[in-house]
Amino acid sequence: MSDTIQNDTQEDKDFNDLLEDFIQSELKDIEEEKEQNRIMFEEPEAQPLPKNSTEQETIDSLELSEQKLYNAYRDYAETVEQIAIDKNLTPPVFHIKANDLYPKYTQKLGNLISLDVLQGWDILFAAYPEEIIKIQPHAGDEELLDYAESCSDEILQMAIVSYVEILFEIEGCEIAFEKRFLEFEHKKIEEEILEEHRKRAEIARCYIVKIEKKKFPIDAAKLVHNYFKVAEKDPNGSFEALCTTPAIFAPIEVDKIKPRFFGLIKPSPLIGMIMNSKIGEFLRKLKI
Repeated sequence: MSDTIQNDTQEDKDFNDLLEDFIQSELKDIEEEKEQNRIMFEEPEAQPLPKNSTEQETIDSLELSEQKLYNAYRDYAETVEQIAIDKNLTPPVFHIKANDLYPKYTQKLGNLISLDVLQGWDILFAAYPEEIIKIQPHAGDEELLDYAESCSDEILQMAIVSYVEILFEIEGCEIAFEKRFLEFEHKKIEEEILEEHRKRAEIARCYIVKIEKKKFPIDAAKLVHNYFKVAEKDPNGSFEALCTTPAIFAPIEVDKIKPRFFGLIKPSPLIGMIMNSKIGEFLRKLKI
């Protein structure tokens, strides 16, 4: 029996050591995640906190949502630590400091807060086994608050209330993060649309210039702009139409065709058809 207990104790120690190594590794990565988020969202670099800042000064430097989350986390940690001391249990290590939430909450940080909260629940189970078992698995916020209100032990009540506050504030921080991400995505899409519009406008301008240089009897600007409108819906079909029957997009201006043979042969619809074919062949070979 003693060997089994010793093995269990060693397994617990090994697990706790692995968990602690993981948490420390994640804590180191948080600063990198903050910087990656800042660059991705194109946010200005945050002013560094003064080196000798007190805990409260650091908290005051946080955004309101981060302040609320940290205050709920700190209340929970202090309450769990007090319960552990009162019940002669080993207090868990709570890893998050106020400066970890500066300048912005990160999802990796939220995961670490969740791990710390779960360690706190281990203490609550060990300290109040008969009380905690009354809480339904997967109880929602309202059910937990109702239970806390009916709880006669004030310190257990405080632990549960601060736990619910952590859940609520993490959700708020996650929503704020998603909002920043959606704004970033929206901005990028707008930039891509503007860039595409600029490219299309430049291509259209080049087409117009080259067509006008050939002095074809056709409104080059009208031809190109109408072509691009149709090309948005049917790029392949519209290009084929442009190269075979450009007059679809802008009529051949027969009156601008110069008479041939010293003015003896006046422009005619047949000449317009020939010119239509000639313009189409030119456009097929045109490279921009």
